[in-house]
Amino acid sequence: MREWIGKCRDCGRDIYCENGFLNGVVLEDQSLKCFPCEEQEDAGTGDSERQSAETGDSVQHSEREPD
Repeated sequence: MREWIGKCRDCGRDIYCENGFLNGVVLEDQSLKCFPCEEQEDAGTGDSERQSAETGDSVQHSEREPD
């Protein structure tokens, strides 16, 4: 079963619930993001945390990379 839920707030792609699984992410403001847009944002966040660590800025990590 496939049910249309809404559109991605970033790219406008349709987001569906398929067999009980949402093919996207619901954000705090209740807007929707498709997985490709969410992955792009996650990839960008990881880079900025890594750059901050290299410059000595304080960054909190939920998971630390092995040294």
